[in-house]
Amino acid sequence: MKANELPFTTDLKGKVAVVTGAGGVLCSLMAKALAACGAKVAVMDLHLVAAQAVVDEIKKDGYIAEAYEANVLKKESLMAAHDKIVKELGPCDILINGAGGNSPKASTTDEFYAPKVSEDTVTFFDLKEEGFEFVFNLNILGTLLTTQVFAADMLGKEGCSVLNISSMNAFTPLTKIPAYSSAKAGVSNFTKWLATHFAKEGIRVNAIAPGFFSTAQNKALLWNTDGTPTARTGKILNNTPMGRFGKPEELLGATLFLTDSKAAGFVTGVVLPIDGGFSAYSGV
Repeated sequence: MKANELPFTTDLKGKVAVVTGAGGVLCSLMAKALAACGAKVAVMDLHLVAAQAVVDEIKKDGYIAEAYEANVLKKESLMAAHDKIVKELGPCDILINGAGGNSPKASTTDEFYAPKVSEDTVTFFDLKEEGFEFVFNLNILGTLLTTQVFAADMLGKEGCSVLNISSMNAFTPLTKIPAYSSAKAGVSNFTKWLATHFAKEGIRVNAIAPGFFSTAQNKALLWNTDGTPTARTGKILNNTPMGRFGKPEELLGATLFLTDSKAAGFVTGVVLPIDGGFSAYSGV
């Protein structure tokens, strides 16, 4: 088959894509990529200023996008944003559940248990209930509520899909961040449940599982204040066969593939690692 005979290209013209957490580094790039492929993109974030900055860049390049403020933990907030999106862009065809994150209140100081040596040390027994609750709600409940609101637009239509953001933590829990690891495992499991539940409706549901990308969110874990790598960075790179952190734009191929119903029309319920081989490496 010749290139010009391929049955599809990444053409999302006529589609409305909603991206949550789109004010951040990774999801803002996803929003820009969807727009560049012709989709009308609803750039949604808890902070409207961050969302608007992304929209300004998209519009500067000649594509269609609008900014919306919404809290993924408040269904009424999501419904209000939904109503605006439908009025200004149209019903949702593609949903990316990008909002997520961790909390210091749900993280331990050390990898292995050791008695508390100072007030600043957080052991397993010091983990805060509100920290775990926040992380689970943001990653699981935020995905549930947003999908409830926007997947309703997809019923009875062709070419619709949901893309969740899982993590390497979902395959093997990382030390120090038990709540985030457990929550992302839940996202992967929920992705498969949703894929099955909506299969007869033609709504595909998949997830990507990014490996290690150096972003503002994990900067303190990966780099010392003087810019040198932390011991954790050394461990990560030693267990990543490609020997480097991922570049944010390296998430875009999988994002466009999984959201394009022409390219991935028979793909649903998968969690795709994008990790430089981290999940394939046993350490020996």
